[in-house]
Amino acid sequence: MTHAKAGEIAWDLLPPLPASAGQSKQPGLAGPFAGVHHDALIVAGGANFPERPPWEGGAKAWWPDIFVLEKLSGAQPEWVRDRAFKLPRPLAYGVSFSTPDGVVCAGGSDAERCYADVFLLAWDPEARAIRRTALPALPQPLAFMAGAMAGHTLYVAGGQHGMQGAAASAAFWSLDLAQRNSPQFGWAVLPGWPGPPRVLPVAAAQAGARGDAFYLFSGRVPHAGAATELLVDAWAFDSAQRRWRALPKVGGGAGVSVMAATAVASDEGEILVFGGDRGDLFLQLERHDLAIAAARQELVTASAAARGAIEAQIERHLRAKKAIYAEHPGFSRDVLAFDPRAATWRRVTRASGPLPVTTMAVPFGRSVLLPSGEIRPGIRTPAVVRATLGGR
Repeated sequence: MTHAKAGEIAWDLLPPLPASAGQSKQPGLAGPFAGVHHDALIVAGGANFPERPPWEGGAKAWWPDIFVLEKLSGAQPEWVRDRAFKLPRPLAYGVSFSTPDGVVCAGGSDAERCYADVFLLAWDPEARAIRRTALPALPQPLAFMAGAMAGHTLYVAGGQHGMQGAAASAAFWSLDLAQRNSPQFGWAVLPGWPGPPRVLPVAAAQAGARGDAFYLFSGRVPHAGAATELLVDAWAFDSAQRRWRALPKVGGGAGVSVMAATAVASDEGEILVFGGDRGDLFLQLERHDLAIAAARQELVTASAAARGAIEAQIERHLRAKKAIYAEHPGFSRDVLAFDPRAATWRRVTRASGPLPVTTMAVPFGRSVLLPSGEIRPGIRTPAVVRATLGGR
């Protein structure tokens, strides 16, 4: 949990993510694992478009690099630059958790498949080395999910199990780290929420004397060949009663999408949600994609006389997509707060700069760190945003 009130937030930047080996600059990474251990921020894996953006035909790349920002609590944190640390494989879009023993990384994907692997990344400040330890695997491969930690229990929810024709999942699993030396140590399958399955949801959790509370917000439901369903619903799971309850829609009223946002629980008892994709432009881009797919299918049986008009239609949709990408203002900068006691939402503030999606919110003292991530569709940032709760 964070250790300050959320009524005032001061924003600043830590040193940006360094370039990967062979790169002249770091474009930033979407879907990295991230957490804090021994006064160091660990950022591992992630994906980006290193050559050019996707609307210009850029190819997406997954990365195995592990970056370590030392002396995090000091006045001048520094990235470790004299050694290279790597994951066993390129990996992105899993979830991670900061624990006393290191950063637990769960699931994720590469371009071909999702993974069930779970491992611990620990920073050894004396040896200045990363130690990796295997933990029990997830019940199934999973990526694009949300996760949160309450006390010593890790929770993951939603996501997808594969990369080809992927469907949204209703997976909801937990791992009790207090059982690490027990024969029963492994992931438990928990009752699913009553709402739709989802990818890119948002999660937070709070530990309590009578059990944990796990919160699940928003996300989206992809439908093959049809429009994606954007979700604005909100749910809470009571671990003691093993029961879900519906909450007011995200942001209150009719609700807003915060898919792919980050969230943390504050010591004041609120759940803070940083940014997220409201989805309006996402749906516009998708409508063009669906129209292009339909037109290309029509081309298969079209007569020679009709082909020119169909190809011109495709070109119009492609130009419209490029215009949306070029003019995209970025994702939401709003910080929302949910008060579980009053069951109410409020808008806390608007960030002074871009708030990334598809990254992790990493609590550290009075601050929340948002390392790298995506600030516009296809566009990453190497920035490490620091939000200090209660101001400076």
